Amino acid sequence: MAQGAPVFAVTNASGLAWSATEGILSAIRPADEVPGAGSGFRLLQFTAPVAPGSSGGALVDRAGSLIGIIIGSRESAGFAVPIESVLGLPDSGHRVAFGSGSSLQMPAKLDANVPQSSAAIVGSDPKQILKNAKTIHILSKTAFLTVDTLVRALAKEKDWPKLDLIIVQDRRVADLFIEIDRPLFTYVHTFVIVDKKTSIVLGSGKVTAFDGTIASGGLAKDIMKIFSAVRLPHASKN
Repeated sequence: MAQGAPVFAVTNASGLAWSATEGILSAIRPADEVPGAGSGFRLLQFTAPVAPGSSGGALVDRAGSLIGIIIGSRESAGFAVPIESVLGLPDSGHRVAFGSGSSLQMPAKLDANVPQSSAAIVGSDPKQILKNAKTIHILSKTAFLTVDTLVRALAKEKDWPKLDLIIVQDRRVADLFIEIDRPLFTYVHTFVIVDKKTSIVLGSGKVTAFDGTIASGGLAKDIMKIFSAVRLPHASKN
C-alpha cells in the first residue's frame, strides 16, 4: 500500500463501539524509530485520529481490507502493526472484511427481516468457496519470494493437477487470490488465500526459512492441505 493512500481506523475507543476516523497512510517505518515500540519489525504510521482505548482496533483501506492492528498513538501520529506481521499467529478463527471504508457508519438496530451486508459475508461458507473456485491469481509483496517461485513449488506437488485449479495472470478473472510476503526484518514467509468477491480470508500459513526458494516448498504443502481438504477429501485423509 502506497504512502498517502486513504485509511480508516475502526476502534472501540472509550467504550464507544464502531468509532471510525479517516486519514492517510503517512509512513512505513521500522519500529526501532518509534520510542517504546520495540524492534525487529515495521509499523504503519497514519494520520487518522485515535482516542485512548483504540489499541487492538482495525486499520483498513478504502476497500475495507484489513491492513493493520492499531497499537496506539504518539503525539499526532497513530501506529499499527501490518497484518502480514501477525498472519498465521491464530490457529483458528473466522475473519471477515469490513464494508467499504468510505461508507463506514454507526450500525443501525438489527432487523431480522432486513439483510445486512456483514451478515451476508458471515453467511458465506469458506469451504464451499474453496471447493467451487476455478482460477487463482498469485501476487507477491516481497522480492524475497516471487510468484514464479511459488508456482514452481506448487507444480511439484503430485496432487496439484487433481485440484483442477488454473493459475491466471489477470487478477480480474480470478476467483481467489493467494498473497505471499516476507515482512521486513524477518525470515517469516507468509501466505493468505482470499476470496476476491467477499475478501474473506479462507486460509493462511507461514514458514520460517532464510531463503524464499526453501520456504516455497513448505508454503506449497500448506496451500495444498487447505485445498485438498475440500476438493480431494479422500486424498487428504491418506
